[in-house]
Amino acid sequence: MFKDIFNDLLEENDINRKQFSEKSGIPYTTVVGWTTLNRLPDFTALIKIADFFNCSIDYLTERQEILGSNFYTGKLAEQEKELIKSFRNLDKDSKQLVVQLTHKLTTDSVNAKN
Repeated sequence: MFKDIFNDLLEENDINRKQFSEKSGIPYTTVVGWTTLNRLPDFTALIKIADFFNCSIDYLTERQEILGSNFYTGKLAEQEKELIKSFRNLDKDSKQLVVQLTHKLTTDSVNAKN
């Protein structure tokens, strides 16, 4: 649902609705409509949101499941969905630790294969 994706993007970027409104030029009342009244943005607003968060319109409209993935068209495995859900519930410092750990694990895995 757009509302959930938009709220997640606000949280992940440590920005509130008012700050988003001011920085994007989209009226605050419009943003409130998306986040509390389940209204959907028009095409022009979708472009502004995608540009602001550096994501695709497909991601905003749930046609793409992974943020920043322009090529992924499959469905997430349940384990991946649970990982993303858990990650989004972490505080900022914990998220950074998870990113560092996954980077290290990935690097170690690649090095072990070589």
